Amino acid sequence: MQAKTIFPYYIFLFFLLILQSSPAPTPKELKLYKPCKRLVFYFHDIVYNGENADNTTATIVGLPSWANRTKMAGLNHFGDVFVFDDPITLDNNLHSTPVRRAQGFYLYDKKDVFTAWLGFSFVFNSTEHNTREA
Repeated sequence: MQAKTIFPYYIFLFFLLILQSSPAPTPKELKLYKPCKRLVFYFHDIVYNGENADNTTATIVGLPSWANRTKMAGLNHFGDVFVFDDPITLDNNLHSTPVRRAQGFYLYDKKDVFTAWLGFSFVFNSTEHNTREA
């Protein structure tokens, strides 16, 4: 009598083992799409040093109390805050024709490592670089 009640459990375990050993169906291969556009540009920062006012694109607006007001602070420039209005070019040559300008700020936030926080915007409002298809 005991063997009759245990037999269905053995059948159930047998089917579980068969299901576990069968290979799982493989999902369809995902189609990887390449991006349709590539945006590469450079912005060039020329920091004011007290002598180059004519071609300056960035200047110090905040600094530690012990720092020089026109030169960047030593020790990884800790505490310096800059604003900038930089030309944007399509290659890394400063003298290339600018396509637009980048405006923003950055600050150096660590004494022991050279790091900076950036906040900026790039404005492209020209139809010359419009690549939408009609």
